[in-house]
Amino acid sequence: MRRRSNQLFKMRWRQTGSMGIQLAAAIFCMLPLYTSSTGDIRHHGISRARGWRAGVQPSADVTANNTVSNITAQLGGTAYLHCLVGHLSERGQVSWIRKRDWHILSSGKFTYTNDERFQVLHGEGSEDWTLQIKFVQKRDNGTYECQVSTRTGIVSHYVRLQIVVPEAFILGSGEHHVDMGSVIHLICIVEKSPTPPQYVFWYHNDRMINYDATRGGITVETEPGARTQSRLTVRGATLKDSGNYTCSASNTEPASIHVFVSEGSNKMAAILRRNTSAIHGITTSGTCLLLLTSILLHFGLR
Repeated sequence: MRRRSNQLFKMRWRQTGSMGIQLAAAIFCMLPLYTSSTGDIRHHGISRARGWRAGVQPSADVTANNTVSNITAQLGGTAYLHCLVGHLSERGQVSWIRKRDWHILSSGKFTYTNDERFQVLHGEGSEDWTLQIKFVQKRDNGTYECQVSTRTGIVSHYVRLQIVVPEAFILGSGEHHVDMGSVIHLICIVEKSPTPPQYVFWYHNDRMINYDATRGGITVETEPGARTQSRLTVRGATLKDSGNYTCSASNTEPASIHVFVSEGSNKMAAILRRNTSAIHGITTSGTCLLLLTSILLHFGLR
C-alpha cells in the first residue's frame, strides 16, 4: 500500500514539473506578442501626428477683454502677432508681454529686450500693433499678451504662438536594393511646412550631389506644395553609389535611407537570407501554439 502511494506521488510530481515547464515556455512565447502590440500603438501615434494642418494667422480687435487667437510659424521663419487697437487715447499705451517669464518685450514702439529678433510694427494712424519675431526658435513657443491701458483699466488680448518644424521622409523602407547598371530612384516628401521649401538638397554619405557634375547622370526634380516632393534619379548605378542618402530642406528634420548596389546574385542572396529569417520566425510561432494547445487539452481533460 505504501509503495503504491509513493508511485502515485512520484507520478503527480512529474506531471506538475512538466506542466510548470510548459507554462514557462508559453509565457516566454507570448512576450513578443505583447511587445509587438505596444510597438504598433506607438507607430499609429506617429502616423496621426503626420496629419497636421497649418493654421492661419488672425488679427484681433481689442474691444473685449481676455480674447485669444492662435497662430503658427515655421522654425527659422518670421512670426507676426497682430493686435488691433481702435480709438487709443493719447495717454493710452500698448505693451507686449511674454507670459512664460512675464518679460515686458515692448511698450509703445520701444522694445525692452536685448534680443534683436523682436520688433514692434506700427504705422502712423494704423490700429495694428504687431509684434514681429524674426528667425523664430522652438523656445519662442508659448503665449504672448497684448496689454492695452485705457481710462477705465487694462484690456488684454492673448496670442498663442506655435512653432512647427517641417519633417522629411523618404518613401519605402530603410533599405533600397538595386542592381549594378540600373537606376536609383528615390522620392522625398516634406510636410508640416506652412511655407513650402523652394529647394530640397540630397546628400550621398554627407556630400551634396544635387549639382554633382563629376559623377554625371544625377537629376533632382522638386515640386513645392502642401506636401513638397523631391525626386532623386541616379542613372548607371555602380558599387560606389552604395551608401547613405539623405534629403533635407531649410529648417527641416532630414530623412535618410541606405542604398545597396550589388550584382544580381548578391541581391538574391540577401533576399534568401531574409526569407530564411522569416521561416525561422514562423517555426518558432508554431512551436508556441503547440505548447499552448497541449496545456489547454491537459486542463480540459482533468
